[in-house]
Amino acid sequence: MKSVLVCLLLLSPLTCRGENRLFVLQGEEAILEVDIDDEGNARQVRTYRERDLPGVFPAQSLEMRDGNILVAYDGQKRQTARLLYRRSQGLTKYGGNPGQASDLAGRRLEETDTAQNFRSGSRLYSESGGGHYRDRQRLARLQEAAGSRYGDIFVLDDAAFGVAADRIDLLSGDDAGTLDAKEALAMPGSRLTAATVSPWGEVFISDESQPAIHRLRLQDGALVANGTLTHPGLRVPRGLEFTRDGELLVANSGPGPDGVLRFEFATVDFNWRAMPKGGIDLDGKGASDLVLARTVGYVLSEKQTPLIKLSPEQAGGHYGISQVGLVLPGRNSEAAIIALVQYEPGGYTPVHYHPDMEQAEIVVSGRAIWEVGEFEREVGPGDVIFCPRYAKHGYKVLGDEPFKFFQLEWRQLGNRYQPADKTIRTR
Repeated sequence: MKSVLVCLLLLSPLTCRGENRLFVLQGEEAILEVDIDDEGNARQVRTYRERDLPGVFPAQSLEMRDGNILVAYDGQKRQTARLLYRRSQGLTKYGGNPGQASDLAGRRLEETDTAQNFRSGSRLYSESGGGHYRDRQRLARLQEAAGSRYGDIFVLDDAAFGVAADRIDLLSGDDAGTLDAKEALAMPGSRLTAATVSPWGEVFISDESQPAIHRLRLQDGALVANGTLTHPGLRVPRGLEFTRDGELLVANSGPGPDGVLRFEFATVDFNWRAMPKGGIDLDGKGASDLVLARTVGYVLSEKQTPLIKLSPEQAGGHYGISQVGLVLPGRNSEAAIIALVQYEPGGYTPVHYHPDMEQAEIVVSGRAIWEVGEFEREVGPGDVIFCPRYAKHGYKVLGDEPFKFFQLEWRQLGNRYQPADKTIRTR
């Protein structure tokens, strides 16, 4: 017997997935949108030029701000545009209206009220907890105050630093826009352009003069060298970005097969060693900069994704059913499956079991009688039905009202023995 969700992979209108979107600045005249799937394969999905985003180009660098607001800059670090990224629409001009929390799409968190107790009690938003939000807000203020003085600015262990040609400065500033700087590390002969901090607390800085990527760390409050990353395919390294899983992406300028180089890391002798992971070919052209979209969650409902009525053949033997997949692997999750399901009066599903899947149903409205395992039960709103592997289950609608529930599934659980006979088991 097939699962309720067998056909959802084909029929669901959802096209979004967890954020693995990479935006690559190619030269000064184009932004490429690249999808990196769960297996690490890269595929270019959109190209934006002047005709698509008037006034954005020429651009020389990119930055991804809170709310997935992509900011483009010219050579003097002046903003040329702010662009809003939404998976369904790609990049569009952003006029600054974040919306309201009561809107169907919600309110975009470009600015956040950190005084609310559910944020003020979080280390992510705290002043002294090394919070990601506070670090990003601090960076934004320093970048505005610095203008074109620094190619990039980063925060490491609550200290802010600016990258300027052949040196790195320690920065401090206030809300009034005053910027103070003192030299933290001199690197004569280098041409430093961009920096990114790894998940384990190293800073990686691209050097166009060698070409190479320097690795630095803080030791007793001072920046010290921690090795250099080189690669035969590295031409002119510019923008750098770490994924949440610790993969380093490098914008590789100049013509050649890999416009973006990729490195993964493993611990060897208590040190993080870089291992080449190939690259992304941008039609033989290089990349000037790159940024990743930040991961988002979803509030999904029937208002956005209405139920779809299915025939028994489409539904794999479920009768009187309408359904829609809200969360699906390869669409907007890595492993979770959540569907909204509704049966008409008189609808039913024959008793069956799954050898490699668990299910849970949360009843929203209506009533039904369920056989689940070795008992049966009438269920209604607020009830949760859970079916482990091999627990037989089936149900039919009671009364003249539709029966609606949310269904959660955990698939591909190990089963050492798969019966040759895959028909319905009823005992």
